[in-house]
Amino acid sequence: MKDNLPKVAIVGRPNVGKSSLVNRICKNNEAIVHKEPMITRDRKYYLTDWNGREFYLLDTGGIDLRSLEKLNVLVFEQTKKAINESDIIIFLVDLREPVSVLDEEIVNILRKIDKKIIFAGNKWDDARGNYYLEDYLKFGFGYPIKISAVHGINTGDLLDELVSNFEVNSKVVEDKTSEEPFGITILGKPNVGKSTLFNTMINEERAIVNEIEGTTRDSLDSIVKINEKDYRFIDTAGIRDKKIKTEDLEYYSSIRTFKAIESSDIALLLIDSTEDVTKQDLKIVEMVIEKGVSLCVVFNKIDLASADRMAELVEIFNERLKFASYIPYLKVSALTKKGIKNIIKTIDTLIDERKKVVADSKLTNFFKKLQLEGGVYSKGKQFKVKFIRQLKTSPPFFLVFSNFDVGRKTSIRRYIENNIRKEFGFIGTPMYFKFKH
Repeated sequence: MKDNLPKVAIVGRPNVGKSSLVNRICKNNEAIVHKEPMITRDRKYYLTDWNGREFYLLDTGGIDLRSLEKLNVLVFEQTKKAINESDIIIFLVDLREPVSVLDEEIVNILRKIDKKIIFAGNKWDDARGNYYLEDYLKFGFGYPIKISAVHGINTGDLLDELVSNFEVNSKVVEDKTSEEPFGITILGKPNVGKSTLFNTMINEERAIVNEIEGTTRDSLDSIVKINEKDYRFIDTAGIRDKKIKTEDLEYYSSIRTFKAIESSDIALLLIDSTEDVTKQDLKIVEMVIEKGVSLCVVFNKIDLASADRMAELVEIFNERLKFASYIPYLKVSALTKKGIKNIIKTIDTLIDERKKVVADSKLTNFFKKLQLEGGVYSKGKQFKVKFIRQLKTSPPFFLVFSNFDVGRKTSIRRYIENNIRKEFGFIGTPMYFKFKH
């Protein structure tokens, strides 16, 4: 995050439209919006702007102080952190409903902080409707700015008020970083320990860790500096092995996860060492490879599994991942932090492998040597490489000129790939080819 930019938190009780307002301000659908309350649980950061003024918008979970359930308490803790981090608070209420005890409790919290509060009333969809506008005057914040996050009514007025409170010197400073940090997505089925690993990696209790399956509904990311290098870690919702209807909340969570994969360079697939390997685990592997993302399989919870159990798991994966034998394995415990340092080392290795460039002469001479040693044949004719060139990196892509049309001959493609990997590496990284003759 750019330290010079203002941070703005949107707070309010559950289901008043905070995520809808985030999407309206950010001009996208990054935040999940659903009729079910308490969808946003962790605090999320969005870089956006209004009239040329950039700022960070912090979406938060709904505050429900009446509930003593562990998850609600954790959500409240995340919201408090967002309030403490922010320069300005947008307090959002639902004008279609009367003042609630929860609204009053939030006001009591906001009165104890010395920060600018912008009061906004949402769901002002029709001026002729029945609203409880006057009721909210009791808070002492004056009339709320009447808006409709869904329809965009008066949101420009809200943003004008917001940026007018930015410090004069809070101008955008050019980011001097020459390149974006590599993105690392943490994947896996629900409840395998993704959020625990995420928190361990970023060294902060940012993602809510709870024993309830499916706690993470959305993807979270943090840029972390480790050994003077920046990494962008992305925590995601668990990918389930079942069909999901488009109106289901899990459908939107899955879409966020797929987007997270597409925006990543590296994926860590977490496997619960105490459970069996499933088809869903293998589907995730195939999905990551299809998107051109480097992959490492991480066996988590090794503190709960025996040595024999770990050996069995590795053997199963070796058998089922013959099509991607270049993928490395790690054994860790996100809870006890055992093996965590090896994750960073492996990530650095995968980054180097993604960026690796092999000279044209080395590639061409290598395959001509193989041809002299016997090479590979198709329908009695020897396949010969006339020239081979690496066109790009991240992931590696090669152009191969040969003596005949390769078409869909997977044996030849496999021959090219396996030999490149054997000679030049490219650990954990998918590889792509284009053939010409």
